[in-house]
Amino acid sequence: QVAMGKISSALVLLMMVMSCMADTEERAQIVALKTILNNLVVKGKDITVQYDLYNVGSKAARNLQLEEEGFPSDYFELKAGLLRARWASLPAGANVSHSVVLTPLQSVVFNVSQATVRYRASEDSRGFTVGQTSGFGEVVIYDTAAYDRQFSAHATEWLTFGLMSLPSIAIPMALWYKSHRKYAALATRKLD
Repeated sequence: QVAMGKISSALVLLMMVMSCMADTEERAQIVALKTILNNLVVKGKDITVQYDLYNVGSKAARNLQLEEEGFPSDYFELKAGLLRARWASLPAGANVSHSVVLTPLQSVVFNVSQATVRYRASEDSRGFTVGQTSGFGEVVIYDTAAYDRQFSAHATEWLTFGLMSLPSIAIPMALWYKSHRKYAALATRKLD
């Protein structure tokens, strides 16, 4: 049992050394973040989606490609930006941002998936390294009427309330003013 423990300890140590050696390999490594900059997503109102790509590796990433297929034209209209972007190189320790502006066409619960990132990890690599951005999961696209009902200033409602409450304030004020004037006039006559 002691020999078995030494063998398993040696295997664990060997795996740790191999892992460290793999991590010290000089290559590019891209970390991709996808962010919706709006707090609420509303049908008919523009939303901004930002992609941040960070090269945390020790070499420049070559032929970097970002492909977004998570916003189909049945549900979103592209207003600005590109859903497919390319960069020739991203140096080690650098980052790049890319934004698109979309307009939701329907009010649904929509599953926002990840975008795909492809790049060459080093100058001599033959194939592409493929990764994904972070994803959101389900995003609620609010209907315009529901959004206005909850978040608008309700100016029309307040104006209507003011006009409807005006008689209950103005009539007692007018009666008080009329009697005040009458009795103030009587008081000044008695003093004379």
